[in-house]
This record gives sequence, C-alpha cells and structure tokens, in this order.
Amino acid sequence: MKREILQFAAIPFAMGLAACSDVLEGENSLGGRQQKTVSFVATVEECTPLAQTRTQVGEVAADGALLIEWSPQDSIGVFGASQTLNARFTSANTEPAGTTTFSGTMGGGETPVYAYYPYQQGVADMTAIPVEIPTEQMYTDETSVAQYDIKAASDITAQPGGYHVKFRQMAALVRFEIDLSGVQTLADDELLMDITIHPTQPEGAEPMTGQFTYDLTNLDAGLQPGEYSMDGITLYFTYPPTAREKFTAYAVVAPGRHEGEEWTCVFTTDRQIGEFTTTVLCDFEAGKYYTVPLTGTVLTNNGCEYAPNPEADEETANCYIVTEPGEHSFKATVIGNGAKGIIPDAGFHTESPYINPKSAKVLWSSKKDFVTDVRLENGRVRYTVPESIAFSDGTISGNAVIAVYSEPDCQGDILWSWHVWGTQGTPADEEYTNQAGAKFMVMDRELGASTPGRYDDPLLYQWGRKDPFPSCDIQGSRFFLDGTTLTSINNLKGWAYKLQMDNATIEDAVRNPMHLIAGTSQSAQHNWLGKTNLYLWGDGDRELPGDLADPNAGAGWNQQKTIYDPSPVGYRVANIFTFSGFTDMPGGTTADVTEPDEGNSIVAARLDYINFVKHSGNNWYFQRHAGDAEGTRYPDIVVRDGYLGYEKKNNGSGGYWWAAEAFVGEDGKTYACYLKTDEYKEGAVVAGSTSGNVIETYGRDETLLRDACAVRCVRETNENN
Repeated sequence: MKREILQFAAIPFAMGLAACSDVLEGENSLGGRQQKTVSFVATVEECTPLAQTRTQVGEVAADGALLIEWSPQDSIGVFGASQTLNARFTSANTEPAGTTTFSGTMGGGETPVYAYYPYQQGVADMTAIPVEIPTEQMYTDETSVAQYDIKAASDITAQPGGYHVKFRQMAALVRFEIDLSGVQTLADDELLMDITIHPTQPEGAEPMTGQFTYDLTNLDAGLQPGEYSMDGITLYFTYPPTAREKFTAYAVVAPGRHEGEEWTCVFTTDRQIGEFTTTVLCDFEAGKYYTVPLTGTVLTNNGCEYAPNPEADEETANCYIVTEPGEHSFKATVIGNGAKGIIPDAGFHTESPYINPKSAKVLWSSKKDFVTDVRLENGRVRYTVPESIAFSDGTISGNAVIAVYSEPDCQGDILWSWHVWGTQGTPADEEYTNQAGAKFMVMDRELGASTPGRYDDPLLYQWGRKDPFPSCDIQGSRFFLDGTTLTSINNLKGWAYKLQMDNATIEDAVRNPMHLIAGTSQSAQHNWLGKTNLYLWGDGDRELPGDLADPNAGAGWNQQKTIYDPSPVGYRVANIFTFSGFTDMPGGTTADVTEPDEGNSIVAARLDYINFVKHSGNNWYFQRHAGDAEGTRYPDIVVRDGYLGYEKKNNGSGGYWWAAEAFVGEDGKTYACYLKTDEYKEGAVVAGSTSGNVIETYGRDETLLRDACAVRCVRETNENN
C-alpha cells in the first residue's frame, strides 16, 4: 500500500469535511454473483491549526493548513450495506494529487456505506477498524506524516451523477517549530537527534500513541485505546538539523483531552540532553495540529536543564568489527575517534569531529552482499550482514567500506567512510615484550584478516590514511558494489581506482576513500600527501634512539590516537618499538649481521639473531616474549604500489607492516617507519646466497609513503596512551 504525500497549504482556513463523489461505471458477473465496478472521485482534507495551539511561553506565527494528497496506487477499504466487506479500491492517479479516482468492485445492487484509509487486508468488522500510531516516529520531511495518516467516511449519500462521500481525519498532529539559534549552551554544529513529549504525571492521562480502533458506524466516538497504548511520543530525525537551523517537524498523535496538563519535553542532541516542562492550553482534535515551539525563549522561560548525553560517550572509530550476522549500526555524525582524535594545530583537514550526513551507501565489499540494506537513520548508519553469508558455525568473514554523503541519494561530497570488518570470532590480544622490556597487547591478525596468519585477505593502507585497499594476493577475487561486480583482481593483482594528482591534501583522501593517491610522476613524488604531515597516525617526529634496548624505545606514542587511525575501538596503529623483540639486533635489523656462521654464510647466521619458533607456510612464527614456544604468525603480505595500483615490483619477499611514526630526516625527506620480513632461507639453499633472513623491526624509508602496506593494531591501555 502506497502512502500519502503531504504538502503545506499556504492559506489558513477552517477545517471542513472533504467532499467526494462515487460514480457507478457498470456491472459484470464474478463467481456467479452480480458485481459492479465503482469509482470514487476523492479529494482530501487538510490538517489545520487549532484556535489555541500555544504553550504558555513563546510566540509562533499562525500557520496554514497541511494539505494532504493522494499518492499513486493508494488504496481505501469500502464496506457495503450487506455483501461487501472491506473491498479494496485503488487510486488511478500517476502522481500526487488532491483529487483522484478510486476504483473497485462491490456486490451487484449494493451501494457503498463506509470507507476508510489506509486499506488493511483481513479487516472484517466495520465497528473495530484497527490502527497503530507508533510511539517512536521517524521524521524526514512533511511527507513522513503520511505513513501514519488515518481517515474514514460514514456519510455516503446518493446524489445526481454519483455518490457524495465525506472523509474525515481521525488523528491529530503535533507541530514542532524549532529555532535553537539563540541557545548559547548548544554548539553551532551540535545536532538535534530527537524530541520526546509526555505528561509529567502519567496517572489518568489519555494515550497519544499505541494501538487503537475506531467504529465506522460511530466516527464521533473517535479512536479508542487498544491492548497497548502510551501517553507520550518520541520523534527522531532522519537528517538531524544543527542547532542553528530553523526547522519544522510533525508527529501524529491520537486526539484526546489534554488541556491544562503539564508536559515534560526532552530533546536530545548528539552531545547533551535538555529538559523542561510546559502547560498544554487545549485538547487535541482530529484533523488539527497543536504547535509546540522549541526556541531559546521557551527554553529560558521554562528553566531548561541540561545534562551530558550518555550516548555522546559512545566510543567511535574508523573500523567496526562484526562477528555474526544480523543488523548492526554505528554513529555517523562523528568522524574517527571524535574530538579526542584531533591534534590541535596539526594541520588536519578539520578542527571539528562532527558531520551532518544526508545519505549512505556501500562503496565496495569483498563478498557479494556482505552488507545489505545500508541506510542512514537518525544520525546512524544501519546495515545488515545476512544469515546467508555465515559459515556453519555462525561466524562470518568479509570486508566492506561504507561512505556517507553531504546530500540525499548519495549525491554531493563523501563526508567520511568506515571499514566494516567481519572476523571469524573476536580477534584476540597477544602480549609482546620488546628489547627494552616494554609490554604491548597486539592483535593476533592484520586489519581485514578473517583469521590469524592469512596472507590473502588482510587489507592494505597508505601511510596516514584510514581507508583500506585489497590485498595483492587474492587473484581472481572480485569486489562488489551493491551486489554488482566492481572490479576483479587481475593477474597483475591490480586495483583500478587510482587518483594521480600533485599536492594532494588530507581532504582529497577523505573525499576519495576508494582511490589510491599518488603524484603524477612515478619517480618524483613518493608521498601521496603533497604537504608533509607527520601526525596523521599520532606518533610524529619522536626521537628515535640508536639502541632498541634504550628505555626510550618502549611503549606509548608521541601523540594521541587520531581521527585518521584505521584501527577499531580500543586499538591504534603500532608504534615502531612494538616489534623490536623479534630480533636481538640493537639497530633492529639482521641486515647488520657481519659474522658468518660455521658454514661461512652470513644469511644463515642471521637466523641466530631472529627470535622465532619456526617458519612454515609463508609464515614467520616470531616469539612474543622470551621462552615463547608457540609464536605469533606474520605471513608474507605483498605491498601494493600506490602509483601503479598493483603489486610492487622488485620489493623482495616477505611483508611490510606500517608503524605510526613518521619524521623528517636530516636530508629534508619524509620517512615512515615499518616492520619488514624477508624470505626464509636455511640449509643448502643459503650456500652462496647474499639475500634472505633480513628482519627489520626498525625500518625507515622515504619511498614507501604512497604504497599500501598491512597494519597490526596495538591495544590502547592506560599506560600506553
């Protein structure tokens, strides 16, 4: 059943019953019983303001009627005098219209007696038409009211040329007139999330929402409470307005006696909650709206009290882990980890962590329909991980990136994007001890990996960016946008989405989360970012000691976790000292080994300085601490070339993992830090070899900043912040 579309009427006038006419078009025979086709030429009535629709404080100018239009394929239910019970009549209009024709079938010789809207299948008792007015309603614009529209007609009289039908509205409206521009307690970019009204003393209060019935034979009796009813209503906003926007919103309520009641009004922003009381000056009447002004004057005169919004403390991040199918959501009005993730004067693209998106969609996913039904509601992105993609044990795996936009229908700019990471079970923390004796709680897998030790599904990141790119080792895999193939990883393991521009900014990266960014020259610019920024992952320009046993080579970061960190809640990109315990080399690399072993091989001698349990299946099993007999797995993860988009050539074997550090060297170049592993070699294969077994836990390079490497996350602990 299609719903109605509402528009504002500019002219205020007294509400009357809308006149409709029914025209008999002909008769036929169905099922051995005489039938006739009947058409209703129907208009609709308007919701007009009540004569006294003001709370005791605040002035609001008189407003006109709310014009209700029929939408295409609307349906009404019709009852006849005897045979016809709840016949469905459907409108003929192809666009919203104030007047339209409804056609349906009735018993032969029978005339229409009652009609109601909206049509409900299975209704047989004309004295108990069921309706439900939700206690929680979502408001997008004035058309939102139409989905709760309720009206009926019991006065159908035959006149020359057809029938005359009078529909009447059965529900009332609350009209919220919002102007918080003068409220200094609210920040300019603070978002209004919802409004709740209810009687301060609920005893004896008439219900506003819930289940009701009405009697077509006695419409004057109005809506009667059913099994479930509530004395209040909460209105949520699909697109929350800022505290500086003037805004009008409507909620549907049941008519009732409310004059003289004290109401409590609670409004919630993304940061605080305001509450005040006011007095209702008149009853709610069907077909009328009652105006509730929400202005600075109202809040001041009523002594509005403010408190922090507990949901404002909800931890946010750029990556959200999901471990089972079902509906999930995350806050879409806060970027990254919020205000605490913005380093003052660090040259970030914004000084505010708040955004006001209007729509959302999947940019890409690693599995078809890994996430579905993506939508933006009341400042949250909601999405579903279908049961169909789950394994037999109920676990899931997959990756997707969801973006939000500045305009409806995914138009305008991308304001931000998030990584949804499906893991087989919750990732575990492993305790590492480094050469300086510092301890780190490190995630047991790379960002994006479904399980530990996977080389083919970890995601890759350009240094300092929050958005992931696919691994180079998933040949033949496809990536999907809304179920449609987005791209294939070809034999070159290429990713087709590249943005080659000189002097790219952080904002360019935010607006283009699918694209690898590089300069226009393959050899001239090795940093994707045009202007150096060392603080993107919150560990910039720290002093790097020459000996990894130095106490300064311990846990912690130079700055806080930032809004660009790709890690989930509670984690951040590892600092460069996290991995130093993987070798015994004070400089962090076994390339510094100069003495050969007994077989006269430096390559073989390097193994003596690597703290590992074994190498198996392209995985190094490094010792997490002294005496560790199990090891932690680090697979060979190939770097993706940020300029070409495919596997980086001539880069050797092993894998790369970014650290959070970056610095400007004495040569004026920007360096990023990393962990690098190498091809494992032992036995006869090392004879005459000069390469292999180079583990760099303290790597620094100026040519990798545009390339995409893996990331291991470290737990944010009190002592490591």
